[in-house]
Amino acid sequence: MSAVTEAAAVAGPAARSLPLTAIQQSMWTAYRVSPEASAYNIVMPLRLRGRVDPAAMDAAVTAVGARQELLRSVFTESASGVQRTVGEQPLVRLEFRDLDGAGESALHRAAEEAGARPFRLESGAFRVVLLRDTDEDWALVTSAHHIVSDFTSRWLLVRDVLDAYEGFATGAEPRWRPIPGSYADHAAEELRYTASPSGLRAAELWKESVGQAPAAELPLDRPRPALRSYRGGTVVRQLAAESAAGLAPAAAAAAVTPFAYLLGVFQALTHRWTGQDAFVLGVPATSRMGRAQRDVIGCFLNTMPVRADFTPGSTFRSAAEQAGQRVMGGMMGVRYPCALAFPRATVFRTALFLVQMDRMEPPVPNVPPGAAEGPSVPYAGLDIALIDVPQQEGQLDLLLRIEQTPEGVTAVFSYDTDVLDRETVARFADGYERMLAAAVAGPDTPVADVELAAAGELEALLALGSGGGADFGSFDSADTVDEFESFESAWEYR
Repeated sequence: MSAVTEAAAVAGPAARSLPLTAIQQSMWTAYRVSPEASAYNIVMPLRLRGRVDPAAMDAAVTAVGARQELLRSVFTESASGVQRTVGEQPLVRLEFRDLDGAGESALHRAAEEAGARPFRLESGAFRVVLLRDTDEDWALVTSAHHIVSDFTSRWLLVRDVLDAYEGFATGAEPRWRPIPGSYADHAAEELRYTASPSGLRAAELWKESVGQAPAAELPLDRPRPALRSYRGGTVVRQLAAESAAGLAPAAAAAAVTPFAYLLGVFQALTHRWTGQDAFVLGVPATSRMGRAQRDVIGCFLNTMPVRADFTPGSTFRSAAEQAGQRVMGGMMGVRYPCALAFPRATVFRTALFLVQMDRMEPPVPNVPPGAAEGPSVPYAGLDIALIDVPQQEGQLDLLLRIEQTPEGVTAVFSYDTDVLDRETVARFADGYERMLAAAVAGPDTPVADVELAAAGELEALLALGSGGGADFGSFDSADTVDEFESFESAWEYR
């Protein structure tokens, strides 16, 4: 049976075929390169404490599948191109696994495995798994491929499932808002806009904003392979309390948002590491527009290319001001897909985004560094807490995610293990901590003046001489020397 025939059989006789958005086309390409990878799985695993009714949870998942268009979608490729096929009946069903008292560690491992399992997009792109440890201890794992989801959507999926569960468990119907829009509407509007004079002008503005600047190219530990594996790792840093507390005042003094300040520091560190005076980083931003789409599950994402320019006299204040201005300018054209403006160019290999968990519903706190779970909150008659699992690893050379936790601010560095080692990324993370501390303490400090290696590291380097030890030169020399979710940028949750 061909993939197209299989998709039609899965979707049912009343299925309809729709075009993909530009970001979905990009996600499909990544899927075809490495169909067994899980780099683009978007996962939200929750610990549930209290008595759970599996039958009511199953009914809730089925109801959400009927409510949300993309939960009824499959993807296929034929001679005429890639298409999304939408059926009348939900494709996602609740998977149930009884661990029978195996304990917390087993529950966490099972949650991670459920979220990381690869998808076969020809059959569906969502998964909801209910894990039972005891009658009072459960985990609910929602997972989706990025082709159908984004950061906001993972919360929408959990919210819809839990709201429906609460209703069914008490013999009531889900109390959902109607969804007046659809992802098909979004795709149609993208096609209309990109062909319009306004869209064509937006594409030109993207190109003008980037100019001739190349993508930031971090020094790599290995050459890029001919075929990417989409495997990765993560380095986590809890930012110093002084840096976290001083961020907002420093940003206010520079008349920029905290996000622009964080981005300016990230650009400054990239400048120091690469030796590039002009380069481009990515800033993931939302293309979700208007109330009609606020409850629609889908991939509403456009990663904006943001150019950075540095001179010997650049300060953290000037870097933040420049970052703020260029992100604001980029938001003017965020409706035009970056992939269409630069169809054959690698515009960025590194990106930065901010996650503000407290503005989402349900308001589940993020997981502090080193912890397996975050704090619990009451919701839908249960106590729920976020379980820490690795995700979004291997999408880019380096992806920095800034997260708020009950303990402060966390920097999460996800990287591609094809080209970078953990030790290298850990050094970069150390550099970001030092840069941010210096930028908060002295906004007018020249970027070139900050020492990025600790005294002990410098002593070790001097002892090594010119041997084959760690190369700390890339930290301190100003002469040395490419999608990606979600503040969904700093903008959706402002």
